[in-house]
Amino acid sequence: MSTVRRAFFMAILEQYSQVIVSIAMITVLSRLLDSNEIGIAVIGLGIGTIALTFREFVTAEYLIQRETLTAQDVRTSFTLTFGFSMIIGCFLFFSSPFLSSFYGQSQLVTFIKILAFAGVVDSVVCPIVALLRRDLTFGAVTRINAIGSITNAVVTIIFVTLGFGYMGFAWGTLASAIVRVLFAFHAKPIFWMLKPCLTSWRSAFAFGSYKGASTLLDRSYEALPQLVLGRIMPLAAVGLYNRANLVCGLPDKVLLSAIFSVAFPAFAAEVRANRNVKKAYLRIISYITVLYWPAALVMTILAYPIVHVALGPSWTSAAPLVQIFSLAALFWFPNILTFPVLVAMGANREAFEANFIGRGLSMFVICTASFFGLYALAGSQFIVLPFQMYLSLIYVKRHVPFAWSELFHVLYRSGLITAWGIAGPLIVLAVNGFQFDLSIMQACIAGCLSAIGWLAGLFILKHPFLDELEGLARIAMFALVARKSSVAIK
Repeated sequence: MSTVRRAFFMAILEQYSQVIVSIAMITVLSRLLDSNEIGIAVIGLGIGTIALTFREFVTAEYLIQRETLTAQDVRTSFTLTFGFSMIIGCFLFFSSPFLSSFYGQSQLVTFIKILAFAGVVDSVVCPIVALLRRDLTFGAVTRINAIGSITNAVVTIIFVTLGFGYMGFAWGTLASAIVRVLFAFHAKPIFWMLKPCLTSWRSAFAFGSYKGASTLLDRSYEALPQLVLGRIMPLAAVGLYNRANLVCGLPDKVLLSAIFSVAFPAFAAEVRANRNVKKAYLRIISYITVLYWPAALVMTILAYPIVHVALGPSWTSAAPLVQIFSLAALFWFPNILTFPVLVAMGANREAFEANFIGRGLSMFVICTASFFGLYALAGSQFIVLPFQMYLSLIYVKRHVPFAWSELFHVLYRSGLITAWGIAGPLIVLAVNGFQFDLSIMQACIAGCLSAIGWLAGLFILKHPFLDELEGLARIAMFALVARKSSVAIK
């Protein structure tokens, strides 16, 4: 388990670095661009995201699951990923005039063409990152993704500052792809994979058929509401929705994304070792809820000061949307584990079914709600997320035979600790007359009280996450001591 804990620690480092970069981008760009310009960029990025997701039908992640791996498998993965990316890139390039005219934004033509080229370049990284994740060498993955994110942020901000406007997002994406390729080959210089090969194409398609469809649903679920908004409402509404979503997603990036990065390889390792994954599943559920529930509720309470700091005073109207998204996100906790658990256990078809039903119906509800305005769109999360939660638990329970009472016990303990975590912020809110427009000082006090209450709850209830905190602290101390020793020797 120490290997998984170390991998989780490295994934946490990656996510924290990306969150810092994301906060910097959100803070700076929200002050340099208005909601219309951000709306145009969101539409362009959404189109590129959905199109490039089709390469997941030949995803390199099948390399993680294979018990024995050959050079032909790796070369096949690169050939298919790069080939599909080329086809998608050509489609985006030649369809960019039509897409731009559909939204009435002629500037989208160049934006989409740059994204198409960036997608082709970035496809080279996919097999290398999959191999690194298979070996649980998340240190290298952390460096690749973190440096790519930093490059994206720096280049985007520079181009926006120089007057390129929303086009800075496209140039930042391209620069990030180039840097990721360089660092990927530095971490694993397997240039022999560039030689075309299709020996293992059946295995790649067998795995990728369900993975690709599931990922396409995920990306469409995230991007489609914004694309629909861009068609039926002013671009400012798209920008407002996007900024609120980004702010609300910060706890997700800090906490849940790191768990997802490690969950699939970790569960795959458990299955290969013929271990019972029920205990591991319930343990990770307890970690997710004890971390994410307090964060989501504190985000709800402190939405106004957080938006003021992250986006600036001109974006105050995004705060109510952040509150709605954060409250609805309480139901999200099992969903992030559905795919890694089912795929690790070989239930690719059921992973796709769960995603297809959950995401498909949810997209219909969300897109329908978008015709009634931003708040209807945000409020629809209280319909789709509980439904997805129920569906996720039902499908996972078929392969992980936990009892509902066991799950309730896990959630009950996390709920008690969540109450400890939000007690302080609620007191601050009460002192302010239950007005959410708290000052920055009040928000800082509320945040400190929340952390103290959360830690107190962990100790009082003896939550198992304490063991992980101790393990992560030991790894951090070991790394610090090793670094100091290295410096002393030099």
